[in-house]
Amino acid sequence: MPQFTKEQEKAINDRGHDILVSASAGSGKTTVLVERVLKEILAGTQVDELLVVTFTKAAAEEMKTRIKAALTKEMAKPGVDYRYLREQLNQIDTANISTIDAFCLDVIHRFYYSIELDPSFTILTDDTQAALLKERALREIEGEMLTSKDKAFRHFYDNFAGDRDADSPRDLLLDLYNFAMAKPEYKKWLAQLPQIYEIEDSVIGSKIWQKQIKPYIATKFSELQEKIASYLTQAIMETKELAKVKESFTLFAQNLNNFVQAVKEDDDYDKQRELLRSCVFTINFRKSKKWDEDLLEFYNEIQSLKDEAKSQVFDTFTSFYAVTEKEQIKIMQESQKIVTAILTAEIKLIERFNQLKRNENLLDYSDMEQLAYQILSQDTSSSQMARDFYQNKFKEILIDEYQDINALQERIIQQIKSEKKNTLFMVGDVKQSIYGFRQAEPSLFLQKYHQFAEDENEHEERILLSDNFRSTEPVTQTVNAVFKSILSTDFGGIDYQKEGQLIFGAKYYPKSLPQASEVIVHEKKNNNEKSENEIDFSEIQMVLARIKQLEDEHVQIFDSNTGKMRDMEYSDIAILTRSRSDNLEIMQEFAKQDIPLFVTDAENYFQTFELTVMMNYLKIIDNPDQDIPLVTVLRSPLFNFDEKELAKIRIKSKNSNFYSALTSYVGTNDELSKKCKNFLNQLAELRSFATTHRISELIWSIYERTNLLEIMTALPNGEQRRVNLEALYERATSYESAGFKGLYQFINFIDRMRRSQKDLAQPLLTKEAGNAVRLMTIHGSKGLEFPIVFYVGMQHHYQMRDLNGNYIINSDSMGITLREQNYRVDSLVKAMGNITKKQQLLEEEARILYVALTRAKQKLILVGDVPSFNKKVKEWSTELNHAGQLPLINKLSATSPLSFIGPSLRFDRHVAIKLNDITKSIDQSQKILFIDYQDEDTKFIKKDEDTDNQNENTSKSALLTQTVNKLYQFNYPFRDASETTAYQAVSEIKKAFNDPIDAELENSHLLTSTNRYLQPIDTKPNFLYQTKFTGAEIGTATHLILQYYDYTNGSADNLDQEIATLIEQKKLNPDIVSSLNKDQIDWFVHSDFAKDFWKEPTNLKREVDFSSLLSARTLFKGFSDPDAKILVHGTIDGYFVAKNGIILFDYKTDHVNKTNIDKSIELIKEKYTGQLRLYEQALNEFSEKKVIGKYLILLDAKQVVEVK
Repeated sequence: MPQFTKEQEKAINDRGHDILVSASAGSGKTTVLVERVLKEILAGTQVDELLVVTFTKAAAEEMKTRIKAALTKEMAKPGVDYRYLREQLNQIDTANISTIDAFCLDVIHRFYYSIELDPSFTILTDDTQAALLKERALREIEGEMLTSKDKAFRHFYDNFAGDRDADSPRDLLLDLYNFAMAKPEYKKWLAQLPQIYEIEDSVIGSKIWQKQIKPYIATKFSELQEKIASYLTQAIMETKELAKVKESFTLFAQNLNNFVQAVKEDDDYDKQRELLRSCVFTINFRKSKKWDEDLLEFYNEIQSLKDEAKSQVFDTFTSFYAVTEKEQIKIMQESQKIVTAILTAEIKLIERFNQLKRNENLLDYSDMEQLAYQILSQDTSSSQMARDFYQNKFKEILIDEYQDINALQERIIQQIKSEKKNTLFMVGDVKQSIYGFRQAEPSLFLQKYHQFAEDENEHEERILLSDNFRSTEPVTQTVNAVFKSILSTDFGGIDYQKEGQLIFGAKYYPKSLPQASEVIVHEKKNNNEKSENEIDFSEIQMVLARIKQLEDEHVQIFDSNTGKMRDMEYSDIAILTRSRSDNLEIMQEFAKQDIPLFVTDAENYFQTFELTVMMNYLKIIDNPDQDIPLVTVLRSPLFNFDEKELAKIRIKSKNSNFYSALTSYVGTNDELSKKCKNFLNQLAELRSFATTHRISELIWSIYERTNLLEIMTALPNGEQRRVNLEALYERATSYESAGFKGLYQFINFIDRMRRSQKDLAQPLLTKEAGNAVRLMTIHGSKGLEFPIVFYVGMQHHYQMRDLNGNYIINSDSMGITLREQNYRVDSLVKAMGNITKKQQLLEEEARILYVALTRAKQKLILVGDVPSFNKKVKEWSTELNHAGQLPLINKLSATSPLSFIGPSLRFDRHVAIKLNDITKSIDQSQKILFIDYQDEDTKFIKKDEDTDNQNENTSKSALLTQTVNKLYQFNYPFRDASETTAYQAVSEIKKAFNDPIDAELENSHLLTSTNRYLQPIDTKPNFLYQTKFTGAEIGTATHLILQYYDYTNGSADNLDQEIATLIEQKKLNPDIVSSLNKDQIDWFVHSDFAKDFWKEPTNLKREVDFSSLLSARTLFKGFSDPDAKILVHGTIDGYFVAKNGIILFDYKTDHVNKTNIDKSIELIKEKYTGQLRLYEQALNEFSEKKVIGKYLILLDAKQVVEVK
């Protein structure tokens, strides 16, 4: 039994009232939750009398597993009621331990009749189908209202549908739909939105001014007033050199005070406006070269304060005082009319969408919560019956991750809560609320956090779990150092210094283990380097160099499972990023350094590289006069125009769009003109094809003409990219099947889904991580932990694009921009909405940073590329106030994580160390090491000295040659115009080794125009065909079982269980099982060859993807170009890492002629020898150990055959 802290004991044992547990990262909240459930069961509460609500299916399953384990352990104790515990254990799988959606579905299934719902409904799980139904509803109501004489609706559309943004009204309606569906009374919520615009003859007397704007302005300037007053009282201000400085600031301060006082006293709007306009620095002051260092330093500080003051005044004026009171009133009145029209359209959209779903008897996820709430909340006898049922059924309602709840979910819980019948147990951490885009409302947690008394009383209790049992002391100290200056009651809702700090509780770590956290920085000196929205190349190199050092130093990891120290492995390391946009480049650089990398969460579907290229191609087929999509496609691997070529085209036609420039350049007689002509010819053919064919047929035609599937398969994560492209074909088919037509409409539909953050998930392609560094987003890392964490992208700019649109939606308001004849102007509601939204976004960014830093168990490494580093350090050193806090204005001005981290860690107080100077002798007892990364000093960054080295590096990393540039800057070097072979799959190349004749150049007639050695490709993708099981399909299924066979399970007869598991995981078609030869599989897994697999299963590697460059002459003798290369991509069935080398093997299901078995085996060996040699070469290039044996596993003959 674990040793619980006093606070944990209270969370486990306190009963009879509602409890809110604020559980910091690593504080054991899941353990506490499981222990509380166990104690409830042991006290006589049956498991079906508890409702345990989680927010993901995975969390619910983990909870069930842990409760089962706890019950099983309890049953082994003497003297327990075994029968009762067994009964409870048997009920776990059907107990109400589930997501909120699953519980809502239970409500609907039980009480469907109370809302007259057909009980035979189907849950709409297909994202594409749901989006298409919503699109149809939107178009129908749009068409009806635009063709009617509804002037208000036309006014709404005219206000938002500009020349360049025709979809803006639709985007607004879809965004508003997402907000409304998270509200318990969505019609009432929508109806109140125009009320905030109410105004009569005074701006000052309006609801928005009194409730929001006035308090904001008074608070906004209070910090600035205090800061100016503080500077004016400093002795240095009395020197004659600063006389004008003092005079200027004194006058400004008086004017500012007058303005703030006028706001507080509700003076006339136009008077306030004039007072604010007077807040300028009318007296100029300058510094002198004769001043001493102290004067110059103070002057620089006061100059920064002046800039800050001017900025605050300007922002306030443009937000709230840009026009006169008369104009402001007119704007508010016109805006209210438009908002009312929007609400009318929104209600119609919701009703039409619901009707379309009912016509097909479908429910989506938002329906589950809305209908469950409707069932539970109505003032009817049937609703009362439903409420009584659940209030009597559940003795306690336990909610995990309570910080992520939304308003509708909270109201559902309250409907089944009864003060006399049951209690609430809510556990969460508001510092980890990072799902604002799902309408999560951390304010609901904070409301109870402040409302519940710390000490237990009759009705409610708040318990703080602050002990961190995950991380070493240096990690907890670093987290506290950062966040005690950031999170406060006015920013994040809690006082971190008093109530949020982590307390080191992981006393089980050896005292010799703790290593300092690290901050590795590189000063960006070239303004032409990457933008601050992307991870810089040097950042990746910093991470790679440090990983190499950690590996060389044999850094020790404490393994909590064994209680012993061991060498670090790659799988101990996680790299956390804010977004997935840099994944491709990171993968490329890791491949160069031969460090395995596993990407755990893929990009949003329509934002992947391959879909971006494809969607841009569709855009220019629809309309080629679009520069950005056109250049994107030209720059992509499909056509491989480089920067010089694009510049050459542009220089020739400077005043036209790029399509015209491209057309014009065809008249130039050079190689580039031929390249332009080939592209334009293909584009013209596809544009003609598009007029007479379906969208899905157009997409497949592009795949065939460009070899896009093959090209993308050759990239890192290539199989996933191919699946993504095939899925686009399927989704286009679904789009057309739903009755939609037109390429332009299809493109707009996809763009709208992407903009509204309703991107589809990628089709699932399961892979095992193995011993590889994990690369994931911070959101993907939530709930996980890693011994070593690299947090990259400290300088990555926060995205605030929501603030720049024509509307802003918050939990209680919708602000719009009014379009006048010659200009646009924000309504007061929109201006205030922007300010509120910005603070919400920045607070969430701070919480995202907290999640990232608290994933580390034993070492935390922060990495960033900092422009003007020394200047930044000086700025940061003065930002914290006397209480060690960042002023609110600084927090609200944050542009990146560095804005929070820099001032908090106080770089100026620590001595920097060069990266290549880090050794074991460095004093690791320091809290934080500040490391200076310098490209020229880092021994791990090697430059090629000559062409031979360059060629060697090229051959040793196929990924280097595949992914030279990221995304649109991608160069595909093996597809040049002089016909160099581009890509080969081993499954195709191996056929060239079947017969010596096949390897001769005579077979080059099989090459396509891009010199790819191709097998004939079907006009339709294979997944559209339905056939009986072929030998190949049976072979694939056999490979699948061998790929996932569990060698850690010691059972001798577990083959059927392995198959059942694969079927349950939907990896294996159950219909094919009867066609499998189980004896062959069973023979192999228990053969002498596989005996080492059982002894050391971690050394067994299966289904390993690789890419490698080969000379074309290796495959085709007599090939004319001696320098031609072929990019080979394949998957190795398996290999075993033995002490003295690698044992490579490949499964074969080929038929073996039993009448002449020796000859048959020799033929099979000849057939596959070339393939195994390719695998051997790839492994020898990318692995430290060399291949010492190659074997074919002939399942039909039940023999293991060595290939020399």
